[in-house]
Amino acid sequence: MVKKYYFNLFFFIPLILTGQIEKQVRDDSPDLFINQHLFHSPPKPFFKGRIHNLDFITDISADSIVSGTLFLKMNSNSSFQEYQLELSHGLFRFSYNPRIHPGHHIEYYFVVTTKDRIYGTPVDANGDLKPIKKLLVDPVQYYKQQARLNK
Repeated sequence: MVKKYYFNLFFFIPLILTGQIEKQVRDDSPDLFINQHLFHSPPKPFFKGRIHNLDFITDISADSIVSGTLFLKMNSNSSFQEYQLELSHGLFRFSYNPRIHPGHHIEYYFVVTTKDRIYGTPVDANGDLKPIKKLLVDPVQYYKQQARLNK
């Protein structure tokens, strides 16, 4: 009985874990990755009081792009502001400056309009546009917390 328990433990648990990881990695809609033409990775962590570059990379040809627009909102009670960004070698860049855009939270998304389509980032698993929401973190407190966690 003990041998059967250990056999099940060592045989089935890795299979279950592998299946769960594969389910998280695999998406039911591969079109989300095949047709995704905008890529963005938000700064981690997003420090308050520091300038951050928000970079949006695209493989859409420059001659078909009509506009690139960043929608930015500081704190949850404000409204989105639009910023037109210029394309340079496949890169749209917005320099977030906390002196110009003060706040405790930042929320944003990016949209590229072409002659025949509109692309946005970030998108959720259903392909719907889902703004990134970040809390602006105090760098001193962040590194103190990291030091406590690493002990």
